[in-house]
Amino acid sequence: MLRLFGLVAVGALLAGCSPQVGPDDWTLEPIPFETALGRTDFAFGMHQLATDGSGGFWASSGRSWLHVGGDGETLAMFSADDGDPLAGIGAMAALSDTEFVATRSTRVPVLSVLDTTTMKWRDLPGEPPVSSDDFGDFAFGDVAVHEGDAILVRYQPRPPDAYLDYQVLRVDLDDGSRTLLYSAPISLGDAPDSFPGVPPVDVDADADGRIYLATPSERIVLDAEGAVLSAEPQSADHPRVSVRPDGTALWWGGEPEKSAIRGVTIGGSAEAQEAIAQREDCDDVYRTDALWLSDGEAQHPLPFLCGANAAVWTGDSWVVAIGGEGDGVLVRLTPPDARD
Repeated sequence: MLRLFGLVAVGALLAGCSPQVGPDDWTLEPIPFETALGRTDFAFGMHQLATDGSGGFWASSGRSWLHVGGDGETLAMFSADDGDPLAGIGAMAALSDTEFVATRSTRVPVLSVLDTTTMKWRDLPGEPPVSSDDFGDFAFGDVAVHEGDAILVRYQPRPPDAYLDYQVLRVDLDDGSRTLLYSAPISLGDAPDSFPGVPPVDVDADADGRIYLATPSERIVLDAEGAVLSAEPQSADHPRVSVRPDGTALWWGGEPEKSAIRGVTIGGSAEAQEAIAQREDCDDVYRTDALWLSDGEAQHPLPFLCGANAAVWTGDSWVVAIGGEGDGVLVRLTPPDARD
């Protein structure tokens, strides 16, 4: 269990100061990277993240791509051309240190595997509509990976009486075969800010195959076969979940609550520190969903990084993407037990 002591978070410190990090503090560190204009830690917001399998990560937003290695070196930064499959990523997750699986938007949703050494795609077979009440691959949501299989969120319309179901599928990434693990209805009133898109459902998996679902109305944990292990209510416009291998999870959703946990921002530019500090108060940001920690015993509010775009565990910390155009920061979020 993570240690949950300390004071209420103080937030980002002035550039050049040397903050004191206590043994029970979380640390928040802006991640710098190289651009054509020089090194920066404050630019545009990223909206998809995936570990690279070697302690680093890939980040993307629209046509923009960034690869930062485990030692902090910028390994790649580029902008995909219009029409390039890299310009239309919906969600992505690492399959190995040289491949990741991604959903793409074409005329129909596509699930693909990208070889990052050659930047070549391999598309998995889709499912066309087969009847008036089976819409095939109507829309894809988030994706995760466990033991070489994709864990995929798919949406199915349910006219005339219901809006949508979301389904959790296990997809064999060799032959594309699918197994339905879980299905539940989702309401048009869930996450109204997402309209006309579908309400978001975020997914991740731990090393034991447990599946974590963040929906606009619930935080759900399934076993590897799709049986519900736990379900907690929430109200979230932009639900997010990111899990480390042992099942400790970060969730974004709902209102903030008082917390005795302290977060300390270390390093970074004054602009990046200010962007982090603004997200201690969920009322002052566009995405207002608060951050929570679940550790297998309880759920605990964390008083920082409200309204994240995306998060991924890589190496011994989470990488969290916050902000949008002109105030985006990639933050390395390290829990106290990872520094022991």
